[in-house]
Amino acid sequence: MIRQRLFSSREIIRALERAGFAHARSAGSHASYTRPKPDGSGHHVVVVPLDKPEVPRGTFESILEQAHLSYDEFLALARVKRQG
Repeated sequence: MIRQRLFSSREIIRALERAGFAHARSAGSHASYTRPKPDGSGHHVVVVPLDKPEVPRGTFESILEQAHLSYDEFLALARVKRQG
């Protein structure tokens, strides 16, 4: 298995914004970002912890799942090349 790079909160937020997510609200140390679903039946909601220099791997994987993005899609949005 290829070891995934850790991303900061800021890098994750920028990539989500490039994917079409918009800031919905902030509460404490987390922010919510939303994007309409392609079928128009609602929104995808992603919660991102703020001010983290490195978001833990499990949290990052949960963010990808909430955003319905693959790791490779995220790398393209974050403008990072895959290692390995």
